[in-house]
Amino acid sequence: MNRIEEALQKVEQMVQLANNSNDLAYFHYHRKRFKKMGESVTKLCPIGSTVLDIGSHYLHSSLLLHFLGYKVTCMDVGEFCNLPFIQERIAANHLTQIEENNLEKLSSLANEQNQYDLILFTEIFEHITFNPIGLWKRMHTIIKDQGTVYISTPNAFTLYAFFKTLYKLISFKGIGIDIPAIFSTVTYGHHWKEYSSREIKEYFSLLNDGFNVNIQQFCYKPDELGGSFKSKGRVGLIRLGNRLPFFKEALEVIVKVNKSHPFKVDIPQY
Repeated sequence: MNRIEEALQKVEQMVQLANNSNDLAYFHYHRKRFKKMGESVTKLCPIGSTVLDIGSHYLHSSLLLHFLGYKVTCMDVGEFCNLPFIQERIAANHLTQIEENNLEKLSSLANEQNQYDLILFTEIFEHITFNPIGLWKRMHTIIKDQGTVYISTPNAFTLYAFFKTLYKLISFKGIGIDIPAIFSTVTYGHHWKEYSSREIKEYFSLLNDGFNVNIQQFCYKPDELGGSFKSKGRVGLIRLGNRLPFFKEALEVIVKVNKSHPFKVDIPQY
């Protein structure tokens, strides 16, 4: 058993002991993604590097990297930071935690510069609902020169998303997130905007010429066909798309930061 799998098993044991249904479901759904992230990070950054996990959620990624020997700072909104079992994990593993309720300003890190070798931004990109320029300027300040931003995010071009969008267009149902999804999901859960590889490259090229972006498609979700006919159809399309690189369900984005370049855009004014 390799060290990443060993560290992942330690996280899994902690999750099982907490016995929180949301925590358990999220971990098992994303387990393969956590493993891929660990494999990539250990290739990108030496053990002992400083890591900021923005959107640390249930601390699965933070704990994995902590067990691998990285110096991890966890950041999330108060609704997650203050959950009792999250506080127990922070205390038991002596992790540094930052509560930040406004990512647009990132004021909790206003006095930090050149602090982190790696910034984790996993499964957050698609949830941003504000103008992101200020966020990226602050992240550019706190990361070290030649540091790395690691992003994982859904691929907008899965076969399921393609056919769902096409169906909604030809049936005049609407475009974008469904109304029932808006009502049935907590605010931090909505995927307001999912991106294609081309869009992500354009996104960073408009911000700063010092962002060097490399993207790979991958898949990780459990390969189960249970549930309703609609659910089986969705999983079947995703499974078919995962056989083709362009349609794979997820994107791994590696951004290397050369801080000698200035930002090309300013935050728009009201």
